Amino acid sequence: MSFSHSFVVPSYNHAQYIGETIESLLAQDLPGSEIVVCDDHSTDGSRAVIERYRDRIRIVDPPVRLGMMPNYNFTVSQATGQWISLLGSDDRALPGFARAIREAAVQHPGAVLISGDFDHIDGAGKLVQHEKVLSMRPVTRPPDTFRSQMMDARIHPVSCAFRRDVWEKVGGFAQETRLYGDWGLWLRMSPHGSFVHRRQALTEYRVHYRPDIAVERRLDALRDDMFIMLTLLPEVAATLPGIGQREIARAQWKRLRNRLGEYGPTVAPADRGPIVDLLRPWASHVNDLPNLEKFARGETLATGWRESPVRRFLRDMVRKLR
Repeated sequence: MSFSHSFVVPSYNHAQYIGETIESLLAQDLPGSEIVVCDDHSTDGSRAVIERYRDRIRIVDPPVRLGMMPNYNFTVSQATGQWISLLGSDDRALPGFARAIREAAVQHPGAVLISGDFDHIDGAGKLVQHEKVLSMRPVTRPPDTFRSQMMDARIHPVSCAFRRDVWEKVGGFAQETRLYGDWGLWLRMSPHGSFVHRRQALTEYRVHYRPDIAVERRLDALRDDMFIMLTLLPEVAATLPGIGQREIARAQWKRLRNRLGEYGPTVAPADRGPIVDLLRPWASHVNDLPNLEKFARGETLATGWRESPVRRFLRDMVRKLR
C-alpha cells in the first residue's frame, strides 16, 4: 500500500504564530505531505496571514465557530492522507517530522499511532527544554497500548500521526471533552493496533506565553478527567482481553489522588469549593471521600510516586543522559 500523509492545522486567533507554523510544514525535508489549515472564524487577522499561502496549502472553513475538539475533527475530516498529523497553529514542525512518520509506517505496518519526542519553546520561539517521552516503548501492542494511556495521555497530540481509517472507526477526537479529546482518542484507538514511538523530536510546542490559561481551564480539565476515568476507561477496557475491573478501579483512584495532590500546592483553600463539588461523584465512586474532605479543608495530599520529587529528579537525569 502506498504511503500518504496529511498535516492538519486547526487554527483560532494565532495571527502572531500561524505563519511560522505553515512555514515549518512547507520546509519538511520529505516533501509531499498535504497541508490543510482550518481557520475557526478567527477575529485577530489570522485569515489574512493564512491566505498568503493559498497556492501551497488547502484552506478549509467550518460553517460556524466550532471550538477546540469539534474543530480538530472537522479539520481531520477534510484531509485525504492515510496518516494524519495535527499541529497547533502556534507550534512548529521540525524538518524531519514527515520523514520519521513515513519510515515508522513502513517499518511497522500494524501501527495505528506513531509518536515522537518534542521540544518546548516560549512565546518568542526560544528553546525552553527538550521533552523526551520516557514512558513510551518503541513498540507497544494491545492491550498494553491501553495500559500505557490509562493514567494520562503519554502521546503529545502535536508530535504524532494516526491512521485516518482508525480515527473514523472510533469516532474521532472525543467531543465529550473540552481539552483532553486527544487522550480519549488514544484510548479508543488502543485496541486496534500498535503504538510506535520514535526517539526523535518532531515538533516545537509553544509554552509559557499564556500564564493564566491553566487556571482558566482548571474545571474543564477536571470535567474531562471525570469523563475519561469514569466513562471512557471502562468502556474501552470492556473490549480488551486481560483488563480487569480491579485494574480500572485502581487507575481511577490513583488519578484522583494525583489530581488532588497536584492542586494542593497551587489552589488556595478558599478557592477549592468548586473543585470539591465537581469531584465529589468521582471520590464517591472510588470510596475516597475522606481525602476529598481533607483537600477541602486545605490539607495538602501526597501525590504518590508519579509526581514525587525523587521521580522527577530521576526522570530529569535520564532525559539529560539520552
